[in-house]
Amino acid sequence: SLWVTPARDDHEPLAALTDEISETQGIPLEHEDDFAWVAFVPTADGRRGALTKYFGSVAGREAYTFRGIECRQRSTPDFVADSQRDLVETLDDHREPEPVADRLAVHLATLRRGAVDPEALVVRKRVSKPLSAYEGRTRTVAALERYADHGIDRAPGQSVRYVVVDDDKRSRARVRLAFEADGYDEAFYADLLLRAAESVLAPLGWDRSRIERYLRETRDARLSSFG
Repeated sequence: SLWVTPARDDHEPLAALTDEISETQGIPLEHEDDFAWVAFVPTADGRRGALTKYFGSVAGREAYTFRGIECRQRSTPDFVADSQRDLVETLDDHREPEPVADRLAVHLATLRRGAVDPEALVVRKRVSKPLSAYEGRTRTVAALERYADHGIDRAPGQSVRYVVVDDDKRSRARVRLAFEADGYDEAFYADLLLRAAESVLAPLGWDRSRIERYLRETRDARLSSFG
């Protein structure tokens, strides 16, 4: 991928630039979009932005592009994906980390009071091998065992859909299938939500510890106002 920022108002047309690069380098380029702004999620070492994980506001349209982050990952529950998109919109509106963290607190509160429909918390995982070939006690294994209990076979290449209800367990009681879930493990999904928030805020220099510290300090400040 190639990202171009015009150095002046009378810059060379982008189409001419891509044609020139395509011809001289022998690599055909396609113009994906113009962005009002774009944010690259830092790599694990924090030294640079990952070119495969970014999000941005498309110029001239009320639309966003998401690449590589949680809301584009098939396994991400709808509630977490929708919350992350909402955090990006909040960032677009305010361009500061604090309002994004405040919005995160709202989603966390909704989750922790048990107000999220379990259907919005379904995790989707593709099965890579038969149940008998798995060795570890993963969530996928727990889900496959529950499918087997219902007489449903899931072959490699198919998906399992489950809600995590008690991630401390390692038995099939760890999860419930999407059609049998009536609750969820709040801590497990809060962790997913915090990871998604970190992807949004990391380009602004806020890692998970900074986010959690802000949430804790804000909560303590609110509580002290009632003292």
